[in-house]
Amino acid sequence: MKKILLIHTGGTFGMAFKGGTLAPSAFINGIIEFVPEIRKIAEIESFIVANIDSSNIGIEHWIKMADVIARNYEDFDGFVITHGTDTMVYTASALSFMLEGLSKPVILTGSQRPLSEIRTDARNNLINAIELATYPIPEVCIFFNNKLFRGNRAKKIDVWGFDAFTSPNYPILAEVGVDITIYPENFLKSRNGELKVSKEFSNKVFCVKVFPSMKVDYLMKLLELDLKAFVLEAFGSGNLPNIEERSLIPFVREAVEGGKIVAISTQAVYGKVDLSLYQCGKDVLEAGALSCKDMTTETALVKLMFLLGKFGEDIDKVKEFFYVPIAGEVS
Repeated sequence: MKKILLIHTGGTFGMAFKGGTLAPSAFINGIIEFVPEIRKIAEIESFIVANIDSSNIGIEHWIKMADVIARNYEDFDGFVITHGTDTMVYTASALSFMLEGLSKPVILTGSQRPLSEIRTDARNNLINAIELATYPIPEVCIFFNNKLFRGNRAKKIDVWGFDAFTSPNYPILAEVGVDITIYPENFLKSRNGELKVSKEFSNKVFCVKVFPSMKVDYLMKLLELDLKAFVLEAFGSGNLPNIEERSLIPFVREAVEGGKIVAISTQAVYGKVDLSLYQCGKDVLEAGALSCKDMTTETALVKLMFLLGKFGEDIDKVKEFFYVPIAGEVS
């Protein structure tokens, strides 16, 4: 029987469990009380990283999760992380970059209703995440509502529905119905070898959602702060206002000339940034901005945090590797 390590971080899933701190034995006993079937799938052990709302998840928690996986890597066949849905895609992206050489499944899951509720999606998500973690899937994934997504390609799109996530620009890795259907052609190539964990991140990044009549003066004030990179969530294929007093191009130009990175993502869920399509995009490109291409805004932000942590003040290196796929996050 396969061995799976269940790593708990908090979120709606575990709201049945009272108290700020959980002992691993109490946690796993509580899980088995509600979902005894998991004992038929695999031998389960658990580890508690945190028991918090995922809005409070940060770099320090990503590092703890990665450390737990690394310490237990040889002893388990797969890893399932129970996590709140609000920041799940950020954590999945971070782990996908941190776990170099990963050749085993790391699957994040959670729920829209607590495990203790009668009408809950938690049981289905947990059972199937654990079963999929027994398969040879060599990447960080998110399982939700019968679909397995590449973690750094997923996006939360629904607050109320059980079908809370989608993968806008990359096909799913597996889906669960009467049978489990695996799509190995969509997997990353197995990275057999020693697992290495990169733990350096920088939080000197900032994201701005562009809106009509935004004043460039407000953005200019951000250049006075100790920030290294900006992600501007632009219109359509990456367009920014470019005429007269509405133009945001001066911000992009001044930021780049000041040694900062400006990356352009899109407010659209599907499709990719193409700065060559319209003049509004061409002006952004000529000002020195980077394109997030088909990365989600969340993944682009985490990737910049990761690359800035890795390369520090070498902004040219960060720019160079921004376009290089680390874990299948960009086409």
